[in-house]
Amino acid sequence: MTWLSLSIAAWCFAQFMGAVVIGREAVLFWTRFNVGAAVLIPVCFLWFVLVFTDKQDKRLMTAALLAALLLLGFDLTAWFVRDVAPVFILRYYPVPGPVYPYFGFYLLLFFSLGFVKLIKYLAICGEAKKNQVKYVLLASIIGFTGGMTAFFPILNLDLPVISHYFMPLYLALILYAIVKHNLLDIKVVIFQGLVYSFLTVFFTIFYVLGLVIFSQYFSRVAHADNWIALLAVVFTSVLIFQPLRDLVQKAIDRIFFRGEFFYRQKISDLSAENKNLFQRLQQADKLASLGTIAAGMAHEIKNPLAAIKGLTQVLPENLQDRQFILDYAEIVPRQLDRINKLVDDLLAFGRPAKMTFREIDLAKLLRDTFKLLAEECRQKGITVRLELLPTPIEADAGHLGQAVLNVLLNAIQAMAEGGELFARLTVGGEKATIEIADTGEGIAADKLAHVFDPFFTTKGTGTGMGLAVTYRIIKDHGGEITVDSRLGEGTTFKICLPIKQKRSA
Repeated sequence: MTWLSLSIAAWCFAQFMGAVVIGREAVLFWTRFNVGAAVLIPVCFLWFVLVFTDKQDKRLMTAALLAALLLLGFDLTAWFVRDVAPVFILRYYPVPGPVYPYFGFYLLLFFSLGFVKLIKYLAICGEAKKNQVKYVLLASIIGFTGGMTAFFPILNLDLPVISHYFMPLYLALILYAIVKHNLLDIKVVIFQGLVYSFLTVFFTIFYVLGLVIFSQYFSRVAHADNWIALLAVVFTSVLIFQPLRDLVQKAIDRIFFRGEFFYRQKISDLSAENKNLFQRLQQADKLASLGTIAAGMAHEIKNPLAAIKGLTQVLPENLQDRQFILDYAEIVPRQLDRINKLVDDLLAFGRPAKMTFREIDLAKLLRDTFKLLAEECRQKGITVRLELLPTPIEADAGHLGQAVLNVLLNAIQAMAEGGELFARLTVGGEKATIEIADTGEGIAADKLAHVFDPFFTTKGTGTGMGLAVTYRIIKDHGGEITVDSRLGEGTTFKICLPIKQKRSA
């Protein structure tokens, strides 16, 4: 924002000087100064947009800087502005050289890229940032539109040049965004402005007085040249600058802001430190999870491999035993299927599934899933009770159905002696909540935190991957799943899903 403002200020100043000076040569000088400042505006605008949207693009900025430097290299030559001459009612106006058309293309290209990035950012940024982006975008469009009218006389269009009318409006919108919507931390701006204004005044007075005093001393007493006095003043200034700056900062901070700026700065430093600590903890947690998965996988694969190995070792001795061959043909494929399912479950857990979201009736999906298990529930003496109302949501029906099925299977397996399986679907705000409860044996409190861990199971059979896969599917839907259970009383799973999926930019 600083460099953009300085480049616009330089352009406005050169416009003013070009209008008040007398003589063609003076006007030509300020016109070239004006054009040079205008060359810097697009690259500064693009730089501001990239920083503001936190989308660094080194290649784009390098290209913009190289283009700006190339144009600036021609600025003081007739290749860019050949001369100034009367145009329509204007006293003097630039006569373009052969490079000038490329300048117009440069302006359009890099301003357009900046606008595109702002519009894209507006679509994805949070509500707190949206108002800032809107005012920056509106102000920039107004400033750009006004500035481009400066090309009318060059294109031989007898239309009014209104850039000097639009610029105050641009400044007013930017100031409003700063003050009203915190585009910049105005307190910090005022704080630093007070500090450096005081230091500027102090060192101006110090420099003049010091130079006079030291000059007289060295000329009358030491009989030395004035340049020694100048060196003495500069050296003394360097020595006292930093201590004085710290003293002034503390005084102004205490008087005007009561330390707020530095408190926030300290909080910002602590936040960065906490972020780094959190990232290290996440990495440690990933390594711990990897260890758990590796141990569970080794255990689950070891059993079927042991069965296959045992049968294979005695195979040569039993080639004539028909029953053995039949058992071998039945057991080995089953154990291989078990290993294959384990690998599939690990893949489903370990990588995000490709989701295809479309509008579905969540109540219908739940009823269809319950129908798949109706016979098993009947055989185990499990009563099913449903409270489902039609609820349209955006979801991947296949994956979400798998997740619900895993929860239901877990509930049925917990009720070996029969019981009741209950499901309720409710809607609140932008969320739909599925509640699945059973009257089974329940889960001990010390094991609840691990029910979604890979290979964790409280049953004698199964790999313990079902609920881990369910957890991943619900997360991929942007939802949450929780569990509440007490030994001997049953278990309740709650799945909370967004009704509408967020659209990525």
